[in-house]
Amino acid sequence: MTSLQTRLSVGLVVGLAALTALAVAGGYYSLRRITENFVAARLAHDMETLLTALEFDADGRPLLAPERVGAPFRQPYSGHYYKIETPGGELRSRSLWDAELPPAIFQHQPIQTFTVGPQNQQLLMVSRSFQLRDRPVSIVVTEDFTPIDAGLQRWLARFGLIALTLFGALLLLQRWLVRNGLAPLEQVRRELPRLARGEISQLSVNAPDEVRPLVEELNRLLELMGQRQRRTRHALGNLAHALKTPLTALTQLSDQPPPAGDVKLWWLDLRQQIQRIRQLTERELKRARIAGGGTPGQRVVLAREITDLAETLRRIHQDCALHFELRVPPHSVFPGDRDDLLELLGNLLDNACQWARRVVLLTANTDVGGLWLQVEDDGPGCPPEQLELLRQRGTRIDESRAGHGLGLAIISDIVAQYGGTLRLGRSEALGGLLAEIALPHPPGAAPEGRLNKLQS
Repeated sequence: MTSLQTRLSVGLVVGLAALTALAVAGGYYSLRRITENFVAARLAHDMETLLTALEFDADGRPLLAPERVGAPFRQPYSGHYYKIETPGGELRSRSLWDAELPPAIFQHQPIQTFTVGPQNQQLLMVSRSFQLRDRPVSIVVTEDFTPIDAGLQRWLARFGLIALTLFGALLLLQRWLVRNGLAPLEQVRRELPRLARGEISQLSVNAPDEVRPLVEELNRLLELMGQRQRRTRHALGNLAHALKTPLTALTQLSDQPPPAGDVKLWWLDLRQQIQRIRQLTERELKRARIAGGGTPGQRVVLAREITDLAETLRRIHQDCALHFELRVPPHSVFPGDRDDLLELLGNLLDNACQWARRVVLLTANTDVGGLWLQVEDDGPGCPPEQLELLRQRGTRIDESRAGHGLGLAIISDIVAQYGGTLRLGRSEALGGLLAEIALPHPPGAAPEGRLNKLQS
């Protein structure tokens, strides 16, 4: 049984059936007990009437005045019987004729029980012992319960029919409630084929609270897959764009034979272009593997990674004698993928190194809202009207500089993948380009530590 609707329906049917049976049985039992107690109270009244009318003669024999005895006790086999036992004799109702009542239990408190009487009558019998004029007296009074029991059976049949009707109505009601309660799930089920056909990109979040987290997680995974698909397309486009120049150079080199005396220089150019193609390919393949959001529980220590990255860039740009100023909290962490962080910071710092005259400043800060990065340089900066162009793939403000104009485009894609923001402007402190990035992260991953300035 895998259907949720079937499980709920079966559980509700069993519950309703149990409640209906309990209601019928409980109602019948309660009504029967009330009826028995009512008849027993009436018999106790008859017993008191007989006790009041009881007299003894001079020899101690019991006597009852006929006018003090009710008519039912004089009608043969009426079901209303009595028997009075005393040391001086015994009195029986005329309605018994020659029949005998079963033995009774006598106590000072009334004893109520059922027994079989004449003509298989079901008798409710009440018995009790008394002391009357210092003589022990035991009285048994009965009433035929058969007609009353038949009436109770008829009531039970009618009540059972009503209960079955209500049971059927409740079944229809619970089926309607279950179908309407699971309607949002049915909507999700209908949307899944449409999602597979590409007609929609997300599932509707109009689902019960118990299922909404699953739908939201599916939508998050769908969005992540869509982002990765777009990122792959962008990577292919970037690679195709970046390979144009080295492929053109290779074509020219292959069309022209190496000049006499310059073979070594020709081979050097050839190797440089091949190496450039390899670097571009590895770079775009690595970029295509951006994790985006990171793995739960993954943490990257910022200070260590940034210090190592700055040391590597200093060696690459050693001819420029750059000075790196790093302001990073000592115990801050990045709740994301390490390669994503290095790709992001590597492009930011490498872009700053290419344009800086002397100083590159990196400031990082973390709080419950996320990670904040700011990279500044003392280079010429960028005119305000051209800042947005830097985000576009292949855009290069200065064609005299090496590169393919992909750095900031890659940065934009990584920031978008993490749901962050990128702002470009002019550094007030150094006068060059300012790149400011904010990456949100879960509140539980917020690092601790105060801002620490590391000089490199």
